[in-house]
Amino acid sequence: MVSERRKTRQKQATILLSICKAIAEAGTPSHRLEGYMQIILDKFNLDGQFVAFPTAVIASIGEGEAQRTYMIKTKVGQINLGTLQRINGVINDLDNNVINIDTALETIRHIKDQESKYPGWLIILAFGIVGAGFSTLFGGGWLDVTASFCLGLVTGTFSRTAEKVFHLSHVVVPFSATVVGFLAIMIHHYTSGINYVLVALSGLIVLIPGLGITIAMRELSTDHLVSGSGRLAGAVTVLFLLSFGLALGYLIGHRLFGDEAFTLSPPTPEWFRYLAIVITSLAFAVIFKARLADIFWIFLSIVLAYTGSQAFKLWLDQPFISLATAVLIATAGNIYSRITDNPASLMQIPGIILLVPGSMGFNSLTAMYSQDTISGVQAAFSAALVAVAISVGLLVGNLFVPPKKDL
Repeated sequence: MVSERRKTRQKQATILLSICKAIAEAGTPSHRLEGYMQIILDKFNLDGQFVAFPTAVIASIGEGEAQRTYMIKTKVGQINLGTLQRINGVINDLDNNVINIDTALETIRHIKDQESKYPGWLIILAFGIVGAGFSTLFGGGWLDVTASFCLGLVTGTFSRTAEKVFHLSHVVVPFSATVVGFLAIMIHHYTSGINYVLVALSGLIVLIPGLGITIAMRELSTDHLVSGSGRLAGAVTVLFLLSFGLALGYLIGHRLFGDEAFTLSPPTPEWFRYLAIVITSLAFAVIFKARLADIFWIFLSIVLAYTGSQAFKLWLDQPFISLATAVLIATAGNIYSRITDNPASLMQIPGIILLVPGSMGFNSLTAMYSQDTISGVQAAFSAALVAVAISVGLLVGNLFVPPKKDL
């Protein structure tokens, strides 16, 4: 009897560790991961603690002297909404006695094999669509949107290649920024009709760690100081690499084609912006590897974020626009989670993407590289305020409608 119970406990500990690793590598923030793992501990009637960091998780599982400590090495994963959804489904089935522990463990071990298998060309195309979509939202003209789409394809191609070439993966951020900056200057020279600063920013938008900055600020505000500090340092490092690469690309471009001022074109029509939101929603679903069944909710989240921020502009200024919109998104995500029993992240993350301060932080460092220190400091301060506002907004949204789960 004792031996049978011990085997059951070992299986439970194994499945806990497997779930923890899968959730961490799906891009889940530390505060959400620790909270969710504590819920699963309670379901199994186990004693334990989890401490999560961006690249590792320390877990102590067991009772009294029988408690064992594990260290799980994790990769800094990109957001993977499909994996979060599938893990949530396994836990629901286990909780409702639809499957047993052995089946749950086997499913979790092969969770990566169940990922949405979007072809490589579609993922690269999604990078281009997101670049074009953000160029539209930033007020670019038709030529800006077209150029941003092309440079987004370049960024997507490098990102996909870096997944297969180990040494390129370490320099893909500055290398992509250098190539995109140079190509933006070249396109401007031969067309004399694009805002190359806006086009380069849009083409690199997927690499800009705005969401990472926001998550770091939220972790710091929820007393996860080590994880928040580490994540913030990583995000700022990526911003420096992007800004350095872009400055180098601009330098090469200006030396070859001359130092020309960028062109401001009339923005695209209002109807095209709404169309861009729809198409960009589909592209984000591909980049975040979401299931096809969840695309509608991603679309609804982005629509809420855009229309909400536009409406709040009538009464508020930044950073309070981001604060109010974050409250709206957090509340909507928690309502969705309570109704469907799915993770709130499915609706919250795509909406937050439109609010994150990455572009402001990027412009801040770019201005500093251009010796415009005052503008750079002002932009950096504005980016920090927006990140804090979004973090506070998400916490306030949890007060209005408490989340059913921490995912």
